[in-house]
Amino acid sequence: MSINPTAIAVPQPSTTRGISTHLSLDALNQRLAYCNGKSIIIRPIDFNSNQPVIVFNKHLFTTTAVKFSPSGYYIASGDESGNVKIWDVSPTTNTIFDQPIIKSEFQIISGPIKSIAWDNDSQRIIAVGDGKEKFGHAFSWDTGNSIGDIQGHSSSINSVDIKLQRPIRAATVSDDYAMIFYTGPPFKFDKSLRGNHSNIIRDVKFSPNGEYLVSVGSDRIICLYNGKTGEFIKKNENSHDGGIFAVSWTTDSEYFITASADNTLKKWSINGENVKTIKVSETISPLNQQVGLALAKDFIISLSVNGSLNYFNYDGELVKIVSGHQSSITKIEINNNKLISGDSNGKLYEWEIKDEKLNSIPILKGEHKNYISDILTIGYITYTIGWDDVLKSWKNNELIQSITLNAQPKQIISYEDKLIILFESKIELYSNDLKLLTDYKFPFSSTNIALLNNSLLITNNSQNTIEEFKIVENEITFTKSFPKMRSPPTLIRVSPNMEYFAVGDSTGKYTLYNQNGDVITTRWAFHTSKIFDAKWAKDSKYLISGGLDDGLFLYSVDKPSKVVKFPLAHSGTGISGIEWIGDNKFITSGLDGTIRTWELA
Repeated sequence: MSINPTAIAVPQPSTTRGISTHLSLDALNQRLAYCNGKSIIIRPIDFNSNQPVIVFNKHLFTTTAVKFSPSGYYIASGDESGNVKIWDVSPTTNTIFDQPIIKSEFQIISGPIKSIAWDNDSQRIIAVGDGKEKFGHAFSWDTGNSIGDIQGHSSSINSVDIKLQRPIRAATVSDDYAMIFYTGPPFKFDKSLRGNHSNIIRDVKFSPNGEYLVSVGSDRIICLYNGKTGEFIKKNENSHDGGIFAVSWTTDSEYFITASADNTLKKWSINGENVKTIKVSETISPLNQQVGLALAKDFIISLSVNGSLNYFNYDGELVKIVSGHQSSITKIEINNNKLISGDSNGKLYEWEIKDEKLNSIPILKGEHKNYISDILTIGYITYTIGWDDVLKSWKNNELIQSITLNAQPKQIISYEDKLIILFESKIELYSNDLKLLTDYKFPFSSTNIALLNNSLLITNNSQNTIEEFKIVENEITFTKSFPKMRSPPTLIRVSPNMEYFAVGDSTGKYTLYNQNGDVITTRWAFHTSKIFDAKWAKDSKYLISGGLDDGLFLYSVDKPSKVVKFPLAHSGTGISGIEWIGDNKFITSGLDGTIRTWELA
């Protein structure tokens, strides 16, 4: 038996209000690349495509910039430490879950990389950002040898672009309100154009034919320059009702499109005429600010602050909105052919499961103010708790009820027609309409609870044991303690047939008990660190487990010394949730923001 990956649902781009997010387009293979956390995500623009989704996670720091080479075979990605990695993204060499091969990597500056540009030969790179000694560097992708100086700015450089025709030219824009024009290679300072912008310049792009250069900024100004000489031609003031964050040219070099904080995209001709205005949403909201832009073959793709990728056709009609998590997924729950996922930002999304497959685009179900602690579904009602100390109930993606709790909740489970919520040192019993029935305080700290027949099992992290309680007519009473374990227990999982329960601890080891509390085995000890989640198979013969070490382990009751494993199942951050979606298929969620589907074969 083996564990095989079958599909992956990736997170949305990381965004920050008021800061441009550069999307990168592979025009030849119609793929989109963007940053999320410490990962770089590459996804096909066509969601019906068989092209693999790539999650590159070999950066040690948060990624801040990404750029396809013109050939489409390589990507250069940068992070907040100033490190740039060049890696292979050829569609023929990468398959699902494969980690691309790093060709070279260099420490470019001493701060965040904000933008990267390749030359037409896919040989030379300019990377810019916010360094302490310099703000940019031009180098060869394979050797790292310097091929010029990026000088002339007095503040952080926000964007760079290279003209793809000879003679090669480059341009950078900065927080210092200036656009610097370079000749090369080797790249040399040619001229500084100041006074055209009156605020931070966010983006700069050469037209595909190299004839023109356009810059946009927070001052709502669009400036047009000669692409060969860098000479200023004209500018449009008050082009939007908000700052402009991104600009991109159409392939015929006749028009360019701008993305703004006023929730709109605008199409412009070279003579400065506004040809078309596209409203991203009728609701004017900071979350609908447009901070990224890419022009694909069939779509105009814009990025909202809330992480949504908005697909428009070239007539300006909205085709679809691709939304999803932007941060670590903390909990998942399955019920009624739906997967509900919650993340560290408080967002709740619902995914449809059809024919044991997860759809790639979820819908927003609701949200808490921050970290989702747990999710529970009973019938068609979903209950959620979060670090905002709130308990909420949902039905059909509508909020039914919300109550404030008096402490930070850790877990929620069902008991008959009631709810039990675990806190640090107490449990509370609620009716299904969220009325408090009783509570019970205990003299130890706890992280997990489970029901075994009519007993309530609670982890005692202070004494490294499991405590058993009874609930009779809303009265909670202590019954017994289990023998002391090797280290603090982190979770309890009871088998569907109620014959076994497995207790995982902070070192990654399990103790398997029968329903009477007798130890069956302690051989389930293959994790190397804390266990986050585990789920029993329907036949109660197997337990699939995941944790901080990123490993997936399938344990057998009949053969406790045997284990089926898949190391590094997620991107170096931990597996936060596991759910079965069939007899031999299951889903995992990770702190890398991805949801992955697996099959036992």
